[in-house]
Amino acid sequence: MDQRTLTATATDDRTAAPERAAIEVTTVGEGESATTARRTARDRAETVRTALRGADVDTARVSTVELTVEDSTTTFEADQSAPYRAVERLRVECPPEAVTDLVVLATDAGGTVPNVTFELGDEVRRKLEGEALAGAVERAREQAERMAAAHDLALGGVRSMTTVDDCFGTSSIVDDALATGAEADLSPEPITVSESVEVVYELVDE
Repeated sequence: MDQRTLTATATDDRTAAPERAAIEVTTVGEGESATTARRTARDRAETVRTALRGADVDTARVSTVELTVEDSTTTFEADQSAPYRAVERLRVECPPEAVTDLVVLATDAGGTVPNVTFELGDEVRRKLEGEALAGAVERAREQAERMAAAHDLALGGVRSMTTVDDCFGTSSIVDDALATGAEADLSPEPITVSESVEVVYELVDE
């Protein structure tokens, strides 16, 4: 006779305050040549860098992660004011509490902020993942025990267990929330890490 089994699924989560933030800042340059557009974008990016260096944030780090130049005449957009357009994208890493001040400085200096990401540190994220996974396993067993008892059965051994990562410990503020500039509330919410499990138990007579 085939072994009787019961499958239960459950999810649990843990939350913590973010430990770091990453601000994306872009600057745009246009010109009659690719060189001019690139130089303009870089000059504007340097203006943003200078403004951020003036902030009272010792641990802020600014790096260029991308510089692109496109020929506007190939985009078929009638409102392009110059043949070439360059975009430099900066990544500003900082403590979460410094985000609001740095966003204001960057936008006042001529940059655009399309995205702010809040993250957990690796050690904290792994700790929360472990706690959430243990909680999900416990919930799955409690659910399975209730289901088995309803049929006058009990749980035997675990036949198999699979996990699904539901969240990697980040959150973002994008576009619409940032459009209001200095009036935007950039205070991060606690970040949730979730884990889900599917457990197959053997069933035995009570």
